[in-house]
Amino acid sequence: MLVIERIAKHPLRAWAVVTLLAMAAASLAGSRYRDNLERGRLELLNIDVQRDAISAMSLTLDSNLMGAISLLGLIEPDIKKESTEPIPPNQPNILALLENVARSQKIQGLFVVGRDGFVKSSWDESGRPSTGIDVRFRPYYKESMAGRNNIYAAVSLARGDHALYFAAPVYAGMARSGDPVGVVVARTDMEKLERLLARSGQAAILLSPQGVVFASSRREWRGMLAGEVTLARVAQIRAVRQFGKLFEDREPRRLPLDIAPGMVTAEGRHYAVASATVDWHDPSGSWQLVVLEDLGQSVPAGSGVPAAAMAAAVVVLLGAAGLRAVRSQAAQQRAHVELERVAQEQELRAERKMQLAQVALQMQQAEDRQARLAAFLDQCHRLFGAMQGAIYGADANGLALAASYASTAPPQHLALGEGLLGQCALERQARIVGAGAAGAAWSIRSGLGGANPGALLLAPVQLRGRLLGAVELALLQAPDAAAYEQFLSALDLLAINMTE
Repeated sequence: MLVIERIAKHPLRAWAVVTLLAMAAASLAGSRYRDNLERGRLELLNIDVQRDAISAMSLTLDSNLMGAISLLGLIEPDIKKESTEPIPPNQPNILALLENVARSQKIQGLFVVGRDGFVKSSWDESGRPSTGIDVRFRPYYKESMAGRNNIYAAVSLARGDHALYFAAPVYAGMARSGDPVGVVVARTDMEKLERLLARSGQAAILLSPQGVVFASSRREWRGMLAGEVTLARVAQIRAVRQFGKLFEDREPRRLPLDIAPGMVTAEGRHYAVASATVDWHDPSGSWQLVVLEDLGQSVPAGSGVPAAAMAAAVVVLLGAAGLRAVRSQAAQQRAHVELERVAQEQELRAERKMQLAQVALQMQQAEDRQARLAAFLDQCHRLFGAMQGAIYGADANGLALAASYASTAPPQHLALGEGLLGQCALERQARIVGAGAAGAAWSIRSGLGGANPGALLLAPVQLRGRLLGAVELALLQAPDAAAYEQFLSALDLLAINMTE
């Protein structure tokens, strides 16, 4: 009740609260909408990166090139012979075979590694063959000798370029059984993978198991290290010799953002990050294809405005409806209170009329004038709490005592203007006098003691402008407005009865 009334009395404050709620709802809705859009973009990005990872595998481990060198190691007797027998390297027939396969597959180099780990015959488009090089420490040799096709991404020590090494085992027989007797290795550049990384138009990274950015659509990120750069970690990377001289003379720089899947803010931009595994049978672990989408481009800052505006509009409409309902409720409450007040006033008025009727009845039933006046004083005691009282009638000499109630010795005669009551009769003006007023001679007594009255009620008795007398009542406390009005109404009954 009180809250509703306060809201109804202060509509500007209520609208201020509604406005604040609308702003909060707009902010929350806009933020939620943008979050949903960003999560949707992240889900699509996860799908895209998985598709790109499959494409990366189809370009490498599952490619036609891998199938071609696998067949060389499985069905070509010259390759098997060179891997197992001490024959001179680079036999014309073997070189011709290697060149034909290399040119058909558009690769940079192709060579055969014997069981001892040394390159036997090799063809290279640069004209610098790799014959005689010891590759026993290379992971691609170890993996192939364990019977697994594999891809090895590395930085060339001699040339410093980034390359992919496709390696397949050579078997003694025509089936992939028994221990391999050698390895066929093809070297290609990164062109196809780099085109794949650039295809989406997003920032894409090919990350090594050691956390090195081997390739990226953003060339400034190449050679950086994801995560914390420590001395132990750098030493471990250098030990594998997979990245050539890339980190010999300098420490690797840290990638300027976190590439854990999810959302990340870096370089003043908000990115969605997704990654997928590219398993090349690298003994160091799986490679990762990481794609980052700049959400500032795909989900612009204004994307949440429609949702924010709608939320604000809903709150404003609900607020307006709520305030209208509050005002209506407050009006109903006020009407109800007013009806109760009117009903109480009517009830009080009816009660007063009943009281006056009771006064009139008591006075009419009295035998004579003196009894009527005594009945009036008795009713004043009952209705107004008068503890003492006196009625004076007007005569030629002023006021003469006509009746008294619970009074010991009131004056028998008062001149007009004498004392409070005489002055009241002279001025013909009723009044309420507080305790201790000059001229108040009343003293309320009982068997237990006495006390001065709290207030005196003084009034002239008049009928059609003619002074008939005066009334003085002593009360323990001043009457309220309703009792005073009732007293004045009773005086009319007294006036009628004093003329009879």
